[in-house]
Amino acid sequence: WKDLNLCESVVNALKYNNFTAPTPIQKNSLPLALEGRDIIGSAETGSGKTLAFGIPIINYLATHPAREGLAGLILTPTRELAIQVRDHIDKMSVFSNMRVVAIVGGMSIQKQERLVKQKPDVIVATPGRLWEIFSNNPEYMDMLKHIKFLVLDEADRMLEKGHFEELTSLLNALSSKRQDTTEWPEEVDEGTTKKMLPQDLGKHQTFIYTATLSKDLRFNVKAKKKKLPVKPTNTMEDLLRRIEFADEDPALVDMTSENVVASRLLEAKIDCVNTDKDLYVYYFVTRYPGRTIIFVNSIDAIRRLVPIFKLLNVEVLGLHAQMQQKQRLKSLDRFKANPKAVLVASDVAARGLDIPLVDHVIHYQLPRSGEIYVHRSGRTARANRDGVSLLLCGPEEMKIYQKLCQTLRKNKDYPTFPVDLNILRAMTERVKLAAEIDSIQHQESKQTHEVNWMRNMAKEMDVDFDEDTMQGKGYQKSAEDLHKGKVKAQSLRNKLNHLLKQPILPAGVSMKFLTGGVISDLVDRLMKNE
Repeated sequence: WKDLNLCESVVNALKYNNFTAPTPIQKNSLPLALEGRDIIGSAETGSGKTLAFGIPIINYLATHPAREGLAGLILTPTRELAIQVRDHIDKMSVFSNMRVVAIVGGMSIQKQERLVKQKPDVIVATPGRLWEIFSNNPEYMDMLKHIKFLVLDEADRMLEKGHFEELTSLLNALSSKRQDTTEWPEEVDEGTTKKMLPQDLGKHQTFIYTATLSKDLRFNVKAKKKKLPVKPTNTMEDLLRRIEFADEDPALVDMTSENVVASRLLEAKIDCVNTDKDLYVYYFVTRYPGRTIIFVNSIDAIRRLVPIFKLLNVEVLGLHAQMQQKQRLKSLDRFKANPKAVLVASDVAARGLDIPLVDHVIHYQLPRSGEIYVHRSGRTARANRDGVSLLLCGPEEMKIYQKLCQTLRKNKDYPTFPVDLNILRAMTERVKLAAEIDSIQHQESKQTHEVNWMRNMAKEMDVDFDEDTMQGKGYQKSAEDLHKGKVKAQSLRNKLNHLLKQPILPAGVSMKFLTGGVISDLVDRLMKNE
């Protein structure tokens, strides 16, 4: 850190937070950022991108104490990431007099407007909520015209449907203040570090960070701007053309050219039919307890898996986009607090979330692209720790699997994860019972919900609800059938609970963390399978 000439309050904050040395992305981008260069940065997820753009903002505010108004705008694709970034910058500004707020959806808009009126130094926001608050208020829009820093974190995620329109509107609002006051002096030799000129000080500095950067963009970033398409194409190239960089030659800091996943990530696969995926997940989380994220491609899968694994006494939580913000944050907090917790999540959790010390990632359903795989796997093996990424590959997913191998491994197969078949067979009955109990409970819940809905509708329409007629039409099982279902479920639950009390692992078999180094021969076994 000494070579960066940071102000005293920032240096003290680094010491206070035990950041002893910069990570590769920080080491390569901070000198350029502190000189005033615009940066397009790409690095492994979990490599320290937040401080790479956070330190220049904090350092600027610490050295300009008289400055008033909004200095930095940081845009993120998700609420959770915005809150995480705000918390990181708060920690780093512990010795600086600055105010950072998060403006995100899922929370009271009136409360967030009050935060904006307090004139914070830095706003971390999702594009949708920020545009909702700012677009109809000229005073707020004027705040944007005086910012010194614009950050797009996880920029590739911004391109997804629902983000791009508001993001484009914000970029247009920011660019309305731009005046081309100067160009880089022609006499500066190519390859020489270019300094910001005094007449450029009215322009803001732009940082764009992402976990992946396509090969084409690595060569096209420095190309002259082409004419914008009339209709947005929602590509990274389109996004870069819409941003008016103060630096006509943005610095490209690409740390992912060779390794698209973390170097300490252990990758493996299990070939299995879909109906056995629950069994293999139970095997893994029981055999190798640790903080584990299971990624699925649908919310329905989360709603099915969570109750089944609860029946199996797995400490499981769910996380998906349809949950209320408070529920999502509560699930994340509980997951962070429990070293053996299992989180079943949709890809809303795959990008940017700061969940420390995740030991394992399981791809219950294969990711639809290599990019999603990189982001999912980036939840583990962070900050120089080991991690495991396990693919559960069904027969109908072979095309997706082959595409992953082609994109990420030069057509090389993922090594097969070693499974003890004796232990697996002993677990089969448990998983089967849990699935059967859940199926009965789901049917009961569905029937009760349908009858209650019909009864409420009849009440609202002021008509009599004929139980016998509804039963005849198949809308309700008889009370006797419902009772039989409950009795059967209880009987199955008693049987399952009895099995769960029995030791599942043979004497002498270790139940230790895979990433703790106890399963010392696993890496060798995987290497042989490769």
